[in-house]
Amino acid sequence: MKSSLQIHDEKLMTGSSLLIGLDEVGRGALAGPVFTAACLMKDNFFKNDDSLSLTAGFRDSKKMSAGKREDAYQSLIYLKKIGTIDFEISSASVAEIESLNITGATRLSIERSLKALRARQPALVQTLILMDGKPLKDFSYPHQAIVGGDDLSLAIASASILAKVARDRYMNTLGEQFPRYDWQKNKGYGTKFHREQIQLAGACSEHRALFLRKIINN
Repeated sequence: MKSSLQIHDEKLMTGSSLLIGLDEVGRGALAGPVFTAACLMKDNFFKNDDSLSLTAGFRDSKKMSAGKREDAYQSLIYLKKIGTIDFEISSASVAEIESLNITGATRLSIERSLKALRARQPALVQTLILMDGKPLKDFSYPHQAIVGGDDLSLAIASASILAKVARDRYMNTLGEQFPRYDWQKNKGYGTKFHREQIQLAGACSEHRALFLRKIINN
């Protein structure tokens, strides 16, 4: 039996051979880059038993345990190898966030993902692109935004999982360089402990200065 997310995307693919889901992770964090992922569902996806069985439990990555996200991430790597999906994970650095603001940096990261996919998939120009949340202004790719899309669309949920796992791994490694802030647990988000450490010891090079004004000035 197909999941509601699978049914949603299969209906959309009736008139289009390819479908891309986009999502971001880390937009509201106080530290670290913003990550994005673009997940391309190919026209053979819904005809493949492994594709359907391995993604049956996919949903918004924030609602999955870390272990289930990791399992899902490995499943997506496998599906990429057998050719039913393709994906690209990108990021925008703290310096780019400071320069472009978080919206501009998120857009830049998404464009990097789509550009890489387009290089491998020439038919991408004819692909339906779904994005979680609100539509991006002045974005070079036509797209459809779905509020809460990572719990409605399989392609968006897959992108959510890819971006979440990739960023969490990155923040775990970064946390080893800056152990004071406990990034292995909070992933750079503004937990009470993280904010207290910023007030006590100050920010580091991986903090987003624009996000810290209220914390540092209090």
